[in-house]
Amino acid sequence: MIDLRSDTLTRPTPAMRRAMADAEVGDDVWGEDPTVRELEEETAGLLGKEAALYVPSGHMANQLGLYVSVRSGEEVWAHEHHHLIGNEQGATVVLARAFPRLYSEGIFPTDELLESWIAGRDDVHRAEPALVWLENTFTGRVVPLPEQRRVTGFAHRHGLRAHLDGARLWNASTALEATPAEVAEGFDTVSVCFSKGLGAPVGSALAGDADSVSRARRGRKLLGGGMRQAGVIAAGALYALRHHRERMVEDHERAAELARMINEMSGLTALARTNMVLVQAPGGQGSRYAEAFARHGVAGVGIGDAVRLVVHLEITDDDIDRAARGVAKAAADL
Repeated sequence: MIDLRSDTLTRPTPAMRRAMADAEVGDDVWGEDPTVRELEEETAGLLGKEAALYVPSGHMANQLGLYVSVRSGEEVWAHEHHHLIGNEQGATVVLARAFPRLYSEGIFPTDELLESWIAGRDDVHRAEPALVWLENTFTGRVVPLPEQRRVTGFAHRHGLRAHLDGARLWNASTALEATPAEVAEGFDTVSVCFSKGLGAPVGSALAGDADSVSRARRGRKLLGGGMRQAGVIAAGALYALRHHRERMVEDHERAAELARMINEMSGLTALARTNMVLVQAPGGQGSRYAEAFARHGVAGVGIGDAVRLVVHLEITDDDIDRAARGVAKAAADL
């Protein structure tokens, strides 16, 4: 089986395992784990922020982004398909008690939308806007940096904060040929993942100014995210950060090749977006198509009108060839 369900499925490489086994550790709740501190400092530096906080998951990193920016009952502006909305079990309203105001068109809000939402903010009948939310990448699509800066500029002119869900920021950085700091520029807080794309076994981080990260550290403890000798897992993330970012272009190239081969061989329509390939499944038949792919040795995820195939560091050129042929065989059964 060629497993393309997600880039979170990778296992630590032998070199990463050695780094984890040899990691110097301490009690991170007491701020005494040197490997965690090193990971946080290096992450903050790469993102051009004052500080960063290591957390167990991207879900927690995002919730802490809300925790430091939104008071109970205030608005967060986001896309209806952002991870914050569809993949975090309603934590936005359960934990942060924030009110989501959602848009559905495009991958970033237009000026017209932003202006319409900020109008009447002083009306006592409506929730007070507090935070603008973006993702980069967004379902594999790269948000152009000028669009990000347009949105963050609007937010700051109106006294709002801005958060970037950068779970796959490393992919965006690769695709844009920009530094991570350039992708993170203009955001008050940024979340990044060390397992998606990079191949670490555990962890994400929230980065921002020192005060926000200090408050997020208290929020992490509140959510039960305090970790003790976490350097064992932080070492895997640190190794991935140092050794796996530059190779991500290979994932993008393989995704493009997989999409090309599927289009040529199967009669189906496939589109590559960074390290993802979306195979169209008309009529909301994504799950049925994914089941057909699996019968022919290709594991993907059916999402609405598409099957998502995600290329990662364990996938080889031979795997791409086999996956394309498996999809072509599945297409004959559909």
